[in-house]
Amino acid sequence: MCCNNSQCNCGCNFGRCTNLGPFVAVDADCIIPPASARSSVIPFSSGITTPALLVTTIGGLVGTVTSVGFGTAIPGVTLVGGLIDVTGLTASESFTVPRVGNVTAISANFNTLVAGTILTGTATIRAQVYRAPAGSNVFSPTAATVVLAPSLTAPLAAGVLSSGSASGFSVPVAPGDRLLMVFSATATGLTAAVTVAGFASAGITID
Repeated sequence: MCCNNSQCNCGCNFGRCTNLGPFVAVDADCIIPPASARSSVIPFSSGITTPALLVTTIGGLVGTVTSVGFGTAIPGVTLVGGLIDVTGLTASESFTVPRVGNVTAISANFNTLVAGTILTGTATIRAQVYRAPAGSNVFSPTAATVVLAPSLTAPLAAGVLSSGSASGFSVPVAPGDRLLMVFSATATGLTAAVTVAGFASAGITID
């Protein structure tokens, strides 16, 4: 041993044994894990209480979105200038980042709930991470985003599963930042606004 239990700490170099071979014990406190060992996977699911509702405008642009948390979801969230301001809202699905890291991957899926939704064109679903810096209630979109496939076309049936994964980006996060998982839809070939209902789930990796 390099030292007794009352003395052991990182940097301990009390007399190491050299008569039992070439191997030298290293105090576990001195071992720095590789970055990959510090990766975290954060799961999101709309759960069974509230379906995700993705609404487009008449022109096919994003109308209102759904924020997805850990077994619940909040539909009807409005974007203002592409941002989400949760000031004054009665609930939020965001979580707080505890350490420095980078969001490096995202996977998501959307499972349609209602058959026969009026859909004359094609609707495409996107999942995206929004971030608010510490001390702010305003969330802005990040590069952590994925477009789900297949797109939804008429006639829309229940149980259509769209999914996707993306990586190759690096979104820095710091302690106190808050992250929000947001699902939205855009459309082409529509003559009216459309609402797509379903169950949403996703996961991100923070390295």
